[in-house]
Amino acid sequence: MGQQLKKLFFDKKLTDSGKGIIATWKTNPWKIFGVLFSLGILGIIVYGFLFSGNPNNFFGNVVFYAIVIVIAIAVIYILASSALKFRKLIVGFLIAFILIFVFYWALGLVFTYAGLIKDWHLGGYSLFIVLIALAGIGAKRIDGNLDRADVMYGLLVFLILCGINIPIANNVGFLANLDNLIGKILGLVPLNL
Repeated sequence: MGQQLKKLFFDKKLTDSGKGIIATWKTNPWKIFGVLFSLGILGIIVYGFLFSGNPNNFFGNVVFYAIVIVIAIAVIYILASSALKFRKLIVGFLIAFILIFVFYWALGLVFTYAGLIKDWHLGGYSLFIVLIALAGIGAKRIDGNLDRADVMYGLLVFLILCGINIPIANNVGFLANLDNLIGKILGLVPLNL
């Protein structure tokens, strides 16, 4: 009987120790979790029937919160597993975003100080859309090696960041005009909740 109860928490693992022992007992965390989970469910059932005033209402609440907890655990598991798979890509994206944003800010300081471009756009939805797109493209480029493709990507970023601030209409660049358009569209949408 003791060996049967031992199987509730332990697994036999074969060993190659050479001492004549060919198997040892090792704890199995999944079995321990299963036993504790079963005891928790048994405790909830006993409490629901013996100590709650309205068992139907109590079990309805238990089922609702169990569903919510299972969905939350599933979402956390999916997000964590996808984040672990794309860890290098996410880190590359964040590094590229920070580098491009600092580079854009420094270009703005240089070009406005030199008088080359009077209205360098430093905020708004359109700027962050462009920076996120460029960082997303460049996320795979962050690998610690500088090669010709990295230089070409850097030139592409430089040309795009300069080109989107060249005045094209209303004496402002593409980003400012795009922000005006986004502002007009958002003005049409009622955002009162």
